[in-house]
Amino acid sequence: MKTGSQVPFCPILCSLIIVVSMAACSPVPLSHGSGSDLTVLTLNLHTYQELRASESKESELTDERALQRVAAYGVIFDRIAAGIDRLDPDIICLQEVGEWSGRKHAAADAVEFGASDTNMVHQILSRLGDRRYHYTMDWSHYGWNVWLEGSAILSKFPLRSTESRFISNPANDTRDNWKSRNVPLAKIDVPELGSVAIFSVHAGWWDDPTDPFQEQYERLLQWAAETTEPAAATILCGDFNVAAAGPGYAFMTQGTGYSDQYALANPGGMLDATVAGGADGWEDASAGPRIDYILMNESSPLEVVRARRVFTDEYLGRVSDHVGVYAEFVISSAR
Repeated sequence: MKTGSQVPFCPILCSLIIVVSMAACSPVPLSHGSGSDLTVLTLNLHTYQELRASESKESELTDERALQRVAAYGVIFDRIAAGIDRLDPDIICLQEVGEWSGRKHAAADAVEFGASDTNMVHQILSRLGDRRYHYTMDWSHYGWNVWLEGSAILSKFPLRSTESRFISNPANDTRDNWKSRNVPLAKIDVPELGSVAIFSVHAGWWDDPTDPFQEQYERLLQWAAETTEPAAATILCGDFNVAAAGPGYAFMTQGTGYSDQYALANPGGMLDATVAGGADGWEDASAGPRIDYILMNESSPLEVVRARRVFTDEYLGRVSDHVGVYAEFVISSAR
């Protein structure tokens, strides 16, 4: 598990290098022109697949071609950084954070996620200038046997504590198994609110025969309930791989104590897609489902006032096969 604060990070050296200059890193004051007390963004980054040649076999990708793709991805990272500058989120949860590995390692658990500048979090942070984020990240499994693939949490507030746990079937809790799901947790203190626990989640599918979503979600909720001290807010963000209005969604939101913040802010937006039909893992879906969520405990004093899809064709531009979800919260005196 990798934890740190944004520091200047040297971009990779290759023929397609994009030179990035950075100012000295220093915290910046929060400025919410909308009057929000907390803002949250979640986005699945799709592990460097947006520029993949359709005729190529990803598992046969060479070091040279992988580094060329990372460099070419600079235009996408620039777009993500520009979107973060525009949205100014306090908390960012990322999934399918890719990092080049080139092969499977004999001792996968000893591999440090974030040691390479091909890590997508480092690429994004290197483009944010003096906008400082603290971060934690960990990886779940290999993508196509050549990429490390994990999740991350970025926060403007210092990380008081961090942890990561597998929520997948214990039989699959090995990074050699593509079904393994490792979730990072960060605890922060937000002024006037108190302790907030954030989980960046990339879950499996509802109907998986050996590692179903419902079992993973139950492990996640049990872990959230076991946090060492009561939190004013517990936020579960990410790609849950269950379609809105389906049985998985009902299982996720009914009687669990957690609510879908996008749906609360957009009563008519239950079926607003966050991936296109035919996306990875949803090849049989004719219409794109909504599978990316910001869930929050119903007892929280926070109240969502706005939520929207971002990094769409119309707003901020596409950067992945997923769009992002962005929500603004205020502290409610009524709770």
